[in-house]
Amino acid sequence: MSLKLHVKNDIIVYDGKYIQTIERHFRNRKTGYRGTWEMVKRKTYGRIVAVIALTPKKEVILIKIFRIPFKCRIIEACAGLMDKKGESEPDMARRELLEETGYEVSRLRKLVSGPFNTSMLEDEIVYYLGTGARKIQEPELEDAEDIEVLKIPLKKLRTFLLHPPRGVKADVKLFGILHLLKSKVPIR
Repeated sequence: MSLKLHVKNDIIVYDGKYIQTIERHFRNRKTGYRGTWEMVKRKTYGRIVAVIALTPKKEVILIKIFRIPFKCRIIEACAGLMDKKGESEPDMARRELLEETGYEVSRLRKLVSGPFNTSMLEDEIVYYLGTGARKIQEPELEDAEDIEVLKIPLKKLRTFLLHPPRGVKADVKLFGILHLLKSKVPIR
């Protein structure tokens, strides 16, 4: 089956320091309709890298971060943009975890990857599971970061995400990650 939609060209409407706003022109081959899709593209060297760190006591290390677009705190996995040319995803995951939480992990393995928010962004994310997490330093936050480190027992994570503290939202992607964690990590 051939695709009905054909992407024609992109026009950069805004070219900022970290993102571009793009008009992507397309045509429906079947009906002849020509349209424009508005989207955002990040200026990075790869996918977004996220890490779910797990302590030896089966506690999940997450962050509660103030997100300026939402004007509130969001519970998320520790994550970052590939902003250093040539850095590997696992190295980025370790660096971001250490900077945002002060934790390091003894082992890191890929859980899952793929696109998200596909109607708005041309982004992909990869999640890593880090085990043997232990705190070795205080977080080293950037000026635009307002982060609180959370340590939640894995067996209580679902309830915590379904009922976050008042005024806080939970990143919906964490529910899919929780399902994967249950298949990779025995919960007792």
